[in-house]
Amino acid sequence: MDINVPSLLIASIVMSAALVFPVALVPLRQHPELRLWAWALGVNTLAYALFVLRGQISDLLSVWLANVAVAQTLALFYQGICRFQQREPSRWLSVAPVLLVGASFPLLFDKLPLRVMLGCSVYAAQSLVCVVILLRHREQTAGRGQYILMAGFTLATLVSFVRIGAAASGHMELLAILLTSPVQVMTHLVLIVALILFGTGLALMVHERSESQLARQGGLLEQQNRLLQQYSARLEVANRSLTELSITDGLTGLGNRRHFDEVLRTEWERARRGGKPLALLLIDIDFFKGYNDCYGHQAGDDCLMKVAATLRASLRRAGDLAARYGGEEFVVVPVDADLEQARQLAQALCRAVAAQALAHVRSPYGQVTVSIGVAALVPSVDAESGPAALIRRADAALYRAKEGGRNKVEVDLLPARCVNSPS
Repeated sequence: MDINVPSLLIASIVMSAALVFPVALVPLRQHPELRLWAWALGVNTLAYALFVLRGQISDLLSVWLANVAVAQTLALFYQGICRFQQREPSRWLSVAPVLLVGASFPLLFDKLPLRVMLGCSVYAAQSLVCVVILLRHREQTAGRGQYILMAGFTLATLVSFVRIGAAASGHMELLAILLTSPVQVMTHLVLIVALILFGTGLALMVHERSESQLARQGGLLEQQNRLLQQYSARLEVANRSLTELSITDGLTGLGNRRHFDEVLRTEWERARRGGKPLALLLIDIDFFKGYNDCYGHQAGDDCLMKVAATLRASLRRAGDLAARYGGEEFVVVPVDADLEQARQLAQALCRAVAAQALAHVRSPYGQVTVSIGVAALVPSVDAESGPAALIRRADAALYRAKEGGRNKVEVDLLPARCVNSPS
């Protein structure tokens, strides 16, 4: 099958025009560089159309405007690449080649070799600039599309060099663009391949950049999720710390009065639903006012902390609560303990505090001791027999312990079940 240059030019026109539409149909707001590349392909289509119309319109118009269009095509490609790389294109490189071709071609209209050498030198320089900026910033551009585009501009540069060599050596058959010869056919085939590489490279660059951005965004989202999880964990720790601070006595580290009241209400309801006894130990440091008067308030605080530490260490189960009730008084709420079990625990606590042998010259025992009142009852539905009833019973037992000489345990003597149930 015979291939002639006009047919190849028409094929280039069709291919260049066909590439305009898919490039222009991509959302241009997301990819502003595609607007420049679409214009480049459109202007390239115009240039080939003017080449084909050689002899049917004014030669000056065909030659001058077609070559200006080629220079403008390469300038638009250059600007699009700069925009793709998020850089500002050089105004000089964008405008100077077009002005040079536009100003010189009318003057060199009758001097074909010089005109071809000048025009192809400009085109080669423009193509090489595109290759250089793609190479220089290749690390910033993801994927293989940029290398395909480099190959296209390299082929375009080689074609320009071939035409420059032909003009310099006087081979006029290589300069007439519509003349069919093996070299011209090969030249135009190479330009068609370059055009295919342009379209493929541009599309692939945009696609690969989108995928790279999605991957980066996915990585950022994953990193943000990890940070949010870390912040959430820290917030949870901070919330737990705040919760602990809100229910902890600042001096002794035991539960505070507020925490004791909440736990007592909760345990009261649980014991009431289960029909089980709820026990309470009310503890008072013996002769504590005399201790403060003798040793000072700082020593008194140290004494409170040491007694609190002894109570905490002596509890039998993890669910048992020890709290500061107020002043030198402490409370213990043992879990699932009846009156006898609570009494045994109280005696153990009393012995443990005495075993610390904390000196107390104002005490008849010569050391720090505690008195403990113990009470236990099975909660009923009677509104008058709430947790306060249990506290009153333990307080009454504590009073008897203090009246009986201190450093001892007294147990509530009333029945274990509340008796004031509604009839």
